[in-house]
Amino acid sequence: MAWHKVRNEYSKLTLLGVTLLILTGLGSVFYYTYHSLRRDMNLITAKQKNVFDVFYQRAKILEVENMVRYADLHLGQDIPAPVNGLDTDYLYGFDLKTQQRFADIPLQYPAANLLNTFRYALSYPEVNNIYTLWNDYRLIGMVADNNVLPAKLASIEMDLMAQPAWYHYFGCADFAPSRTFCSADEAFVSDIEIDSFSMRNTIVMYFPFIHQSGLGSYKYGLLGINISVDEAFRDVLLPFTNINPTRAAVSFNVAEPCRPFHLCLKKSLMRTKAGTDLYLKWSYSWLDFIKLTLHSAAFEIYLIALLLLMVTWKQLYLRLRALAHTDHLTRLPRRDILNQRLLHEHDYLMILDIDNFKSINDLHGHSIGDAALTAFARYLKGNIRKIDTAIRWGGEEFIVLFRGMGNDDMMSQSAKRLLTRPLQIPELPDHITFSAGVIRIRDYLTVTEAVHLADELLYHVKQHGKHNIACYEGTTIRLIRPLPDEAESA
Repeated sequence: MAWHKVRNEYSKLTLLGVTLLILTGLGSVFYYTYHSLRRDMNLITAKQKNVFDVFYQRAKILEVENMVRYADLHLGQDIPAPVNGLDTDYLYGFDLKTQQRFADIPLQYPAANLLNTFRYALSYPEVNNIYTLWNDYRLIGMVADNNVLPAKLASIEMDLMAQPAWYHYFGCADFAPSRTFCSADEAFVSDIEIDSFSMRNTIVMYFPFIHQSGLGSYKYGLLGINISVDEAFRDVLLPFTNINPTRAAVSFNVAEPCRPFHLCLKKSLMRTKAGTDLYLKWSYSWLDFIKLTLHSAAFEIYLIALLLLMVTWKQLYLRLRALAHTDHLTRLPRRDILNQRLLHEHDYLMILDIDNFKSINDLHGHSIGDAALTAFARYLKGNIRKIDTAIRWGGEEFIVLFRGMGNDDMMSQSAKRLLTRPLQIPELPDHITFSAGVIRIRDYLTVTEAVHLADELLYHVKQHGKHNIACYEGTTIRLIRPLPDEAESA
């Protein structure tokens, strides 16, 4: 009875342990998926070109007077419609006071060559409309498809000063006498709004202009470029091939609240010329986030790992532990294996540093530097005993722990053997040398203190010609290989 009771208790503990393992694993997968989304957002936004900078550069080549000139030349002419299947653009005009369309002109060549820069800007899929808004209440623009043009504009605000962009540049009292724009901003970017022609979400970039229309007279207005949000930001709004965000949007409003039961991420996507940030916002419903997690590579790995853990949990644990503490380049243990227990199982600690390693990387490249590190690791393993331990400490630094060294003379002999055995690899013209400092491990030393003492000796070697090993002889520092001056005096 007692045995059955113990076995039942063991089964319950096993079941509890497996349950906790499964829940912990799932929690880790969800956590990893969330951070993967943040990482993906950072990578995707980093690759996104600044749309405002791009169209600012394109607006520089547009000469607004060419639109007016072409419209005046062809207004009232009987221009045949283009042949079916032949792409052309259309110049249109609206009288803002009557809201009536007074022009719908297909471009004819070669006369339309003066509008080639506008055609070039309009050829980009993210641009659905380019227009000029004049102080005489005319709206003259270009579209690629005249089917989107209404015969009459929908009811709009007739007071130009009520338009934010117009007031931004022309709303001050100093503009009329000085013809100096009220703002030094090179472009005014509207909020996201619905384009009245295409009925798509649009951001409008406005550029102010002044046009000399005659002797002493001038006209002024705004050049507007309508940028389709869906086209311009397609790569960030639909970033994935499988499960995209439940809701993806760009917005100038950073404080927009997250919907209930949604996981929301946001990041500054780009900045306008006026210094306003446009934010990318992804929102996943909990259902979509669970679907995303279940379709992720992390979840597949989790299932495989869970299966392997159930079948061979002990072997897998030992293997993963070994891999976690192994440097993948040199195949030596990493620094995190050096703890207090391991330190005091040995008698001496030596820290080694490859001489002139930065020069090897700079002159021959990082691949040769990696080859030098790998060769040096093999050199260490081949020149120490099996009971000793070699560790890659970091960069070009290594640590060797010596066991069973009865006194300093034995340690000195081992150090001399390391110095006298050259290391050469085909990729480098010269031998690979090292500098090192070695200390005796005392019972009171911590890992940090022991490494620090050895590092001070290493620094001493670096200051005295390199390619040597330093140790303490009492309170003084002795070099294993005497310097030339010391050898002569001896």
